[in-house]
Amino acid sequence: MSKEATENDKRKRNNLLSQYYGITKEKDVENLFDVDGKHFNADAYVDKLVQETSLKQLIDKEQELVREIQSLDSEMQTLVYENYNKFILATDTIRQMKSDFKTMEDEMEKLDRRQQITKLSNIHELLKNLQFLFDLPTKLKSSVEEKNYSLAVKYYAKSEQVLKDFGDHPSFSGIQSDCQEIVTTLRKCLKDQFVRAEVTSRELEESVTLLSKLGESSTSLALEFTVINKGRLEKDLDDLSSYTTSGENNGEAVLAFIEKCCNTALNNAALTIATFNNIFPLASAKDNEGLIDMAVDVINRLCPVVKTKVVEIIGLEMSEGCCLSLVAALDKFHRRLLAVQRLLMSDNQWSSILITDVAQIISNRAAENLVVKWTQELQGWRDSWNNDNQPHGSVKFIEGALIEHIHRTLVALTAFVGNHVTFSQDYQFRQTFGRRHVREGVFIMSLKKLSIMLSNLCNATGKDNASPTLILVLSRVAIDFNQNLAQSLLSLIEEQFDIPAGFQGDNLTPISAVTADFKQASQTLLQRYVQSESHVLVQMIRKSMDSRDWLTTSEPRSVRPVIKRVLEEISRVDSHAAQLYEEGSRKDRSSDSSRRTHHSSRMQQKSSWSSLGPSQLDSSLLNNIQKLFSERIDLSGTVEPNKGSVVMAVIKICLKGFLECVRLKTFGKYGIQQIQVDCYYLQLFLWRFTFDENLVHSLLDEILSSAVQRCLEPVLMEPGVVELICER
Repeated sequence: MSKEATENDKRKRNNLLSQYYGITKEKDVENLFDVDGKHFNADAYVDKLVQETSLKQLIDKEQELVREIQSLDSEMQTLVYENYNKFILATDTIRQMKSDFKTMEDEMEKLDRRQQITKLSNIHELLKNLQFLFDLPTKLKSSVEEKNYSLAVKYYAKSEQVLKDFGDHPSFSGIQSDCQEIVTTLRKCLKDQFVRAEVTSRELEESVTLLSKLGESSTSLALEFTVINKGRLEKDLDDLSSYTTSGENNGEAVLAFIEKCCNTALNNAALTIATFNNIFPLASAKDNEGLIDMAVDVINRLCPVVKTKVVEIIGLEMSEGCCLSLVAALDKFHRRLLAVQRLLMSDNQWSSILITDVAQIISNRAAENLVVKWTQELQGWRDSWNNDNQPHGSVKFIEGALIEHIHRTLVALTAFVGNHVTFSQDYQFRQTFGRRHVREGVFIMSLKKLSIMLSNLCNATGKDNASPTLILVLSRVAIDFNQNLAQSLLSLIEEQFDIPAGFQGDNLTPISAVTADFKQASQTLLQRYVQSESHVLVQMIRKSMDSRDWLTTSEPRSVRPVIKRVLEEISRVDSHAAQLYEEGSRKDRSSDSSRRTHHSSRMQQKSSWSSLGPSQLDSSLLNNIQKLFSERIDLSGTVEPNKGSVVMAVIKICLKGFLECVRLKTFGKYGIQQIQVDCYYLQLFLWRFTFDENLVHSLLDEILSSAVQRCLEPVLMEPGVVELICER
């Protein structure tokens, strides 16, 4: 037999022995550059060193190798010397083994036992498998108890087919029964982990994978996954619906609520979608549709909850800090919701609708809050005002207070259109918010209500009645809003909220409609002011007329004090009106000397009437003359926004009231002379305050004529005496 054949026979025998005893030989793939390895390639190693190292490093490496070679030589010599006897013994042993193996080979060849060895090897493998089956229930139970579910599934999967094939055999029926019972427990454990509330995404993925290996349907698992997570998300919704704030301010409270909302409902929704896509990558369209429908339903219910809670937490607080916190919270929710929307690949406008709705509610509340502030200011001024307040400075003070409130409101609302806010980059939102909510909902609506509030001050009575001076001041405020303030505020809004200057589209209310309301409010206030001041003067005159017996009064020696007081009040009205309004157009005035001459001639005419006596005087003619004068005087005419018109309206009503008081009395000789003195005194001083002297003259003449008509002894004083009394 050749040497090569002998080596082959040895190799075959070694393989058979290794197979019989279960010895496996692993190939060790060594690195070509490992000096100590079996597959070391010196040429490749040198080439690599030359290419990758410098000359100095090569020299160092050479010296290192020389030292190692010398060291190895020394060690080898030592080993040879120390183990010489062992080497001799090993040589003898090897020689003996060669002889023994030669004999064994001869015997094996003689008996031809190769097939038996193979059969024994197969039997050994089978026995190992049988041993694994007998140990399987114990291993499964141990793995389940240790919660090593993946190892338990691995064991079961390895033997599942054998148990199915031979489960009916009496030797295996018990094993199969025990394994099925343990696998049932394993399934329950995996299902429990699947539905556990605090399960992590990794644990959930592991549960689904292992259940699938145990034969669970992917479709049923996907459905159960959707149902379980819907329950979890609905619990998040319930928690958010019952959320209550704890002592923080409104801005901090809304931030805390949105933080909770993002960290629970939105995060869990995103995690549910991502986990589903990860563990069911091959899910059917129907399974995906079920998940999407569930997520959409949850978000559809989440947005109203968020809107309700945010509005509830904010309340009526519209400070700048509160609005900044609200916008920051809404922006965070907007970004998180967009992330979920991208996972769903949905085109729903949840965030836009939510933010638009909240912005509208906040704008409406801002307008309501603004009106409340204005109402409080007006009530405070009404309760504390008196006629000593100087009108001019008061107008600036009131306008400043009213405008300050609207400025604060606008500054707070600008938070919604900040450049750093994500949702405000949407053009449609900015236009809707600026035009519909701020311009129309806050500015136009609140100014209209302000004009109504100003007008309503005229209708107050009793303790709610406002001071006449305050009413006059507010009439000036209304005029200023009509002429410039409303337009200035609108320009500010257009600048801050990106509204084209003078824009009239989108059915926006023209500013002229607002200014017209203020003009009407100013007119109403002026009318009320005139009525209030005139009423005081008429009441003073009526009380003075009622407190005297005009039939038996003594001969007049002076002007009655009430007449002087009336002139003082008219002077005050003139001063206040002059501080707020321009002079107004006047008719040409006569000089003081001509005025005295004119009055003296009229007094002479009255004296000639009195010389006729009551029986000779044509009373019907006098009545007709008085009627002509009365018809020329319009007491309910429009009061123009100028000083002359205001003062003249007060004087007209005052004198008309004086006339009515005279018509209710009967006069004696000295009673009519007192009226004569009072009228002359009024004539001397009223010219300073009126721009229509003829009208005043007519009213004074009518007063005196009415007194003459109702006098039992109509004898008037000489004009010179009257002048002397009045000048004295």
